[in-house]
Amino acid sequence: MTGATDGAAGDAGGSDGWYEVALEVRDYELDFQGIVNNANYLHYFEHARNSFARERGIDLLAMHEGGVDAVVHRAEIDYRVPLGSHERFTVRARASREGRLKLVFEESIVKEGGVESAHGRFVVALVKSGRPIPVPDEMVRAFAAVSLPQ
Repeated sequence: MTGATDGAAGDAGGSDGWYEVALEVRDYELDFQGIVNNANYLHYFEHARNSFARERGIDLLAMHEGGVDAVVHRAEIDYRVPLGSHERFTVRARASREGRLKLVFEESIVKEGGVESAHGRFVVALVKSGRPIPVPDEMVRAFAAVSLPQ
């Protein structure tokens, strides 16, 4: 895997079809209990989605400059086992289209040793001028190049 703790590019996925990026918990992400504050998991998941998009040739900044934004419509996270200080972990992601207007990201944060720390499901809509627009086939194909078994 090529991911690094500084947010470098991730891995296009192994035989199981998941995109992966490796990260490490930073001390300022901890709460009173010495574990990662729940809100930081949203950052980890978002970083993985954005890295996944960039690596698949989807330029979110260029989309924005063209008047289209990828907006999270729904976020669901199941917290399982907490992350602690300086712990290394991998964020795994895959995407699929649901209907014409939704792009659904299934994501998982996996601790070293293979224990799942959290699982997320994020529904993303593309929005132009305040209105949802269909997810283009080329975007679905770009994500599917990684997220479907080969």
